[in-house]
Amino acid sequence: MMRRTIPIGAALLVVLAIAPSGQERQGLPGGADPAAARGADANLLTRLPSPAQWEANPTTKTYLAKATEMAGTDADLKFDYGIFCKPSGGSLTTDRGTLGVPEGAPYAPFPAPNPEVVMPPQHLFDNFWWFGNTGIGAWLLTTSDGYILFDAMGSEADARDIILGGMKKVGLDPEKIKYLIFGHSHLDHTGGGEYIQRTYHPRVIMGRDDWTGYFKAMKDSSTATAGLGARVKGQGTMTHDTDAVDGMKIKVGDVTATIYQMVGHTPGSIGMIVPVRYQGAQHPILIVTAATDVHNRESFVGGYEHIWDIGISNKVESVMQAHPNTNMNMLARTKYVTDHYPVKVNPLLYGADKTRRYIEIMRACTQARMDALGW
Repeated sequence: MMRRTIPIGAALLVVLAIAPSGQERQGLPGGADPAAARGADANLLTRLPSPAQWEANPTTKTYLAKATEMAGTDADLKFDYGIFCKPSGGSLTTDRGTLGVPEGAPYAPFPAPNPEVVMPPQHLFDNFWWFGNTGIGAWLLTTSDGYILFDAMGSEADARDIILGGMKKVGLDPEKIKYLIFGHSHLDHTGGGEYIQRTYHPRVIMGRDDWTGYFKAMKDSSTATAGLGARVKGQGTMTHDTDAVDGMKIKVGDVTATIYQMVGHTPGSIGMIVPVRYQGAQHPILIVTAATDVHNRESFVGGYEHIWDIGISNKVESVMQAHPNTNMNMLARTKYVTDHYPVKVNPLLYGADKTRRYIEIMRACTQARMDALGW
C-alpha cells in the first residue's frame, strides 16, 4: 500500500493510504493488499506466492490437477477447491469477506463483515456449540458431566459477554466448564482465557511452547497502543497449567476427546478430534487451529500433515476451526443449521470419505503453494 501526503491549507498535512491498483496488486503475495492479512499474523503475506509465481510453476499446476480430480463433480468439494487452490489459500480477511456458497446449496451466502458482528449462539450438533463473532469464536462440547471449551476469543469482554453470556442464554451453565483448551497462543484465541480461568477454574491446556509465546505476548501488551495487544492491555495473565501432549485423551462424562500436535502455525499449535452426536448417531470431527497457513515444509509435514493424516485414519466427518469462512464451518452453514435445527441433512457433516477427499484437496493446494514459493 502506498502512502501519499497531501497539503491542506497553509500548514495542515493529511496522510492518505492509497490502495494498489489492480495492476499493482498482481505482483503482491497472494494477489492481495497487505491490509488483507489477518490480525494475529502480520507476516502472513510473506508466505503467499504472487499470482505470477502461481501461474508460472509447472509443479504447482500438477498439484492443482490432482486437487481438481479429487473434487470431481461434488459441488461442496469443487467449492472447497476454490477456497484453497489459489495463491492466498483462503487465508486472508478479504477471502472470508467475499465467500459465496456451493452451487445448489440450500443456504444463502454469508461473507464475513469487517468489522466483525457478534453472532447468536450457534447450535451445530446435539452436544456441540459455537460462540463468537463473524471473525472468530470458541467451541463448546457438552457431556453428561461437564463441558470442554476450545479457545476463549480475544479479550475478557469477549469471554464474558459472547462466550459465557451466550452459554447462559441457551441454558448452559459456565460452572460446568471442566477443561479450557487452546489451539494456539495468539491473543485473538487466548485473550479471554484469564477471565475464564479465574472465574470458573477449569483445567487449562495449551501446547508447551505456546505457553511461552502467550506469556511474552501478554507482557508485550503492556505497551501496546493498537491491535490484539491493546485489547488485553491491563488484563490479568493466565497461570501456567497443563502442557498438551500429542495423543492426550480428555475424558469428561460420556465423551473422550483427543488432542494432537499441529505445530507450524505456532510452535505449540494443537488440534483435537471430538465425537459429536447428531440425531442419535455419533460422528468424529476434527478441530484444527489453522487451515493451510504453513510457514515452511517442516511445519507442513510435522504439523499439518500429521493431524490431517490422523483425521483420515480416524475417519473424521468434518474439519472446522475457530475462524469461520475457511474450513467447513462457513457462517452460511452454521446459521442455516442453527436457524433450522435439526436439519434433515447437516451440511457440516461431509462423511468420512468426502472429508478424506477434502483433506487431500487441502494437501494438494498447499503443496501447490509451497512449490510456487520455491520451498
